[in-house]
Amino acid sequence: MGLPQGLRRRTPGLRREEVAVLAGLSPTWYTYLEQGRDVSPSPEVLDNLASVLGLSVFERDYLLALSSERSSASPAAAVPESWKSLVSVAEGMYPFPAYVCSLSGDLLGWNRAVPGWLANFGSLSGRERNLLVWMFTSEEAHRLFVDWEDVARHFVACFRAEVTDWRTCPQIGPLVEELTARSPRFRTCWDEHRVAGPLSRTHRMRHPQRGIIDVRMVELLHRDLDGTVRLIVHTPVREMPRKLVAAQVR
Repeated sequence: MGLPQGLRRRTPGLRREEVAVLAGLSPTWYTYLEQGRDVSPSPEVLDNLASVLGLSVFERDYLLALSSERSSASPAAAVPESWKSLVSVAEGMYPFPAYVCSLSGDLLGWNRAVPGWLANFGSLSGRERNLLVWMFTSEEAHRLFVDWEDVARHFVACFRAEVTDWRTCPQIGPLVEELTARSPRFRTCWDEHRVAGPLSRTHRMRHPQRGIIDVRMVELLHRDLDGTVRLIVHTPVREMPRKLVAAQVR
């Protein structure tokens, strides 16, 4: 960071005064910001802080979203009608499992491959038919994902990145409260305040016939005026459809 060397530090990382100087702020003003006082930082100031702190593009967007003015309008519909067309897209991904969920993780639709790879979501009802609830409370999810810890933390980080304003989706508050009570691991992941975006990533799964295999998880977000839905596809790394490979290259 271009700071003098040789200073003894009790903990790793930058001191408060150093962050302020590197971001072009006064230490007093930055202290007020840390304390949550009403100092109204501009987007330019937050962008400077994001650079100094080495935030990812998703963390930077999350910081800017948190500081923006909240809409006073009544909450919009959490699930746009366009999710139905995404279910058709998911079916076109067969024989690879693909499913569509709402911003709050409610499972809206899935293709024929999902029961053989993941779970029979159709047998779930009410709150249980939710991706986050299933991931953190189902023994089946723990068994299927070899690196369950990493996948679960990623889902929570993506979830947090999308819910900066809970009023746009009234189901989110009760969902977080329920998962916090039911799953100590969710509570730990939520308290980490990690933020991630819908990037493709590789994980390992236990398939009933193929055994443990490497799988690429591709997440696609669809937004319109009514809300946001997410399409998630799991494909064996060696068998990725050309259209998914092309989409990742673009």
